[in-house]
Amino acid sequence: MEYSNDRDFKYVLQDASHVYLGGRMTFQEMMDWEDVPFKLKAIVNKYFLEQEVDADSLAGAFKVMDKKTFTYQICKQLRIKIKAGFYTVKVNRKGEEEKIYKSKTYSLDEYLALLSEGAEPITEEVSLSKLALLAFSV
Repeated sequence: MEYSNDRDFKYVLQDASHVYLGGRMTFQEMMDWEDVPFKLKAIVNKYFLEQEVDADSLAGAFKVMDKKTFTYQICKQLRIKIKAGFYTVKVNRKGEEEKIYKSKTYSLDEYLALLSEGAEPITEEVSLSKLALLAFSV
Protein backbone atom coordinates (compact mmCIF):
# COMPACT_ATOMS: atom_id res chain seq x y z
CA MET A 1 0.00 0.00 0.00
CA GLU A 2 1.47 3.37 -1.03
CA TYR A 3 0.95 6.47 1.09
CA SER A 4 0.46 9.90 -0.45
CA ASN A 5 2.68 11.76 1.99
CA ASP A 6 5.44 9.42 3.10
CA ARG A 7 7.30 12.27 4.83
CA ASP A 8 4.74 12.27 7.64
CA PHE A 9 6.25 8.98 8.77
CA LYS A 10 9.91 10.06 8.55
CA TYR A 11 11.21 11.79 11.66
CA VAL A 12 13.43 11.39 14.71
CA LEU A 13 12.28 12.64 18.11
CA GLN A 14 13.74 12.15 21.55
CA ASP A 15 12.57 12.71 25.08
CA ALA A 16 14.26 11.90 28.37
CA SER A 17 13.70 8.16 28.10
CA HIS A 18 13.01 7.19 24.47
CA VAL A 19 14.02 7.70 20.86
CA TYR A 20 11.11 7.77 18.39
CA LEU A 21 11.62 7.00 14.71
CA GLY A 22 9.05 7.51 12.00
CA GLY A 23 7.78 4.19 10.71
CA ARG A 24 8.81 4.81 7.10
CA MET A 25 12.42 5.83 7.75
CA THR A 26 14.85 3.73 5.75
CA PHE A 27 18.11 2.49 7.19
CA GLN A 28 19.97 4.84 4.85
CA GLU A 29 17.98 7.84 6.08
CA MET A 30 18.76 6.83 9.65
CA MET A 31 22.46 6.78 8.79
CA ASP A 32 22.28 10.17 7.05
CA TRP A 33 20.26 12.13 9.63
CA GLU A 34 22.34 13.75 12.33
CA ASP A 35 19.44 13.64 14.83
CA VAL A 36 19.70 9.85 15.08
CA PRO A 37 21.89 8.91 18.08
CA PHE A 38 25.31 7.67 17.00
CA LYS A 39 25.01 4.44 18.97
CA LEU A 40 21.78 3.60 17.15
CA LYS A 41 23.52 4.26 13.84
CA ALA A 42 26.32 1.90 14.90
CA ILE A 43 23.78 -0.82 15.77
CA VAL A 44 21.92 -0.36 12.48
CA ASN A 45 25.18 -0.45 10.52
CA LYS A 46 26.61 -3.49 12.29
CA TYR A 47 23.54 -5.66 12.75
CA PHE A 48 21.15 -4.66 9.98
CA LEU A 49 23.20 -3.33 7.07
CA GLU A 50 26.29 -5.55 7.41
CA GLN A 51 24.13 -8.61 8.09
CA GLU A 52 22.19 -7.76 4.92
CA VAL A 53 18.74 -7.98 6.47
CA ASP A 54 16.22 -8.45 3.68
CA ALA A 55 14.61 -5.04 4.23
CA ASP A 56 15.45 -1.38 3.81
CA SER A 57 13.79 -0.11 7.00
CA LEU A 58 12.99 -1.20 10.55
CA ALA A 59 9.32 -1.57 9.64
CA GLY A 60 10.31 -3.80 6.73
CA ALA A 61 12.72 -5.77 8.91
CA PHE A 62 9.88 -6.61 11.31
CA LYS A 63 7.89 -8.12 8.44
CA VAL A 64 10.64 -10.64 7.68
CA MET A 65 11.88 -11.06 11.26
CA ASP A 66 12.04 -14.50 12.82
CA LYS A 67 12.26 -14.98 16.58
CA LYS A 68 15.27 -17.24 16.06
CA THR A 69 17.41 -14.50 14.52
CA PHE A 70 19.98 -12.29 16.19
CA THR A 71 18.24 -9.14 14.91
CA TYR A 72 15.18 -10.17 16.93
CA GLN A 73 17.34 -10.46 20.04
CA ILE A 74 18.78 -6.98 19.34
CA CYS A 75 15.30 -5.47 19.02
CA LYS A 76 14.22 -7.16 22.26
CA GLN A 77 17.35 -5.84 24.00
CA LEU A 78 16.52 -2.30 22.81
CA ARG A 79 12.96 -2.70 24.14
CA ILE A 80 11.48 -1.70 20.81
CA LYS A 81 7.81 -0.80 20.70
CA ILE A 82 5.85 -0.24 17.51
CA LYS A 83 2.95 2.15 17.11
CA ALA A 84 0.73 0.86 14.33
CA GLY A 85 -2.80 1.30 13.14
CA PHE A 86 -5.57 -0.33 11.18
CA TYR A 87 -8.53 0.88 9.19
CA THR A 88 -11.78 -0.77 10.20
CA VAL A 89 -15.27 -0.43 8.80
CA LYS A 90 -18.03 0.43 11.23
CA VAL A 91 -21.73 0.87 10.55
CA ASN A 92 -23.07 4.11 12.03
CA ARG A 93 -26.61 4.79 13.32
CA LYS A 94 -27.82 5.69 9.85
CA GLY A 95 -26.73 2.32 8.53
CA GLU A 96 -23.84 3.79 6.55
CA GLU A 97 -20.39 2.31 6.61
CA GLU A 98 -17.65 4.49 8.06
CA LYS A 99 -13.94 3.89 7.71
CA ILE A 100 -12.29 4.37 11.12
CA TYR A 101 -8.57 4.43 11.86
CA LYS A 102 -7.34 3.20 15.22
CA SER A 103 -3.75 2.99 16.36
CA LYS A 104 -2.10 1.29 19.29
CA THR A 105 1.41 0.78 20.62
CA TYR A 106 2.51 -2.86 20.51
CA SER A 107 5.42 -4.71 22.03
CA LEU A 108 7.68 -6.41 19.51
CA ASP A 109 6.17 -9.82 20.22
CA GLU A 110 2.59 -8.53 19.90
CA TYR A 111 3.46 -6.84 16.61
CA LEU A 112 5.14 -9.96 15.20
CA ALA A 113 2.10 -12.01 16.24
CA LEU A 114 -0.14 -9.62 14.27
CA LEU A 115 2.07 -10.00 11.22
CA SER A 116 2.12 -13.80 11.51
CA GLU A 117 -1.70 -13.78 11.54
CA GLY A 118 -1.65 -12.04 8.16
CA ALA A 119 -2.57 -8.57 9.39
CA GLU A 120 -1.18 -5.59 7.50
CA PRO A 121 -0.85 -2.78 10.03
CA ILE A 122 0.32 0.69 9.07
CA THR A 123 3.55 1.21 10.99
CA GLU A 124 3.50 4.76 12.31
CA GLU A 125 6.40 4.85 14.74
CA VAL A 126 9.16 2.76 16.28
CA SER A 127 10.37 3.68 19.75
CA LEU A 128 13.27 2.36 21.75
CA SER A 129 14.49 2.86 25.26
CA LYS A 130 17.44 5.20 25.77
CA LEU A 131 18.43 3.22 28.86
CA ALA A 132 18.54 0.02 26.78
CA LEU A 133 20.51 1.86 24.11
CA LEU A 134 22.96 3.05 26.78
CA ALA A 135 23.38 -0.49 28.12
CA PHE A 136 23.88 -1.97 24.63
CA SER A 137 27.50 -2.61 23.73
CA VAL A 138 28.52 -2.38 20.10
